[in-house]
Amino acid sequence: MSLQDLDQLLDSRHDDPALAEQLAQPLPLEELISLAQTRGLTITEDDVFQAQQREQSTASAADLQQQMAPESRKLRHFIPG
Repeated sequence: MSLQDLDQLLDSRHDDPALAEQLAQPLPLEELISLAQTRGLTITEDDVFQAQQREQSTASAADLQQQMAPESRKLRHFIPG
């Protein structure tokens, strides 16, 4: 049920400005897990990956292309030829 805890943590940011501010910036995984624990929630690394997969599975092809564009630009400069 810890994926539900992750969803609950993310939903809580709408009612808690301090939490919203903390989550506005990328957090190391350990800090995210610790933040959840301070709120009585349990999340794991696997939950974060599952949430990312869930998000990507519902995204449109155009959205996925836009997300991957910065990475592909890096590869274009890295690959010789």
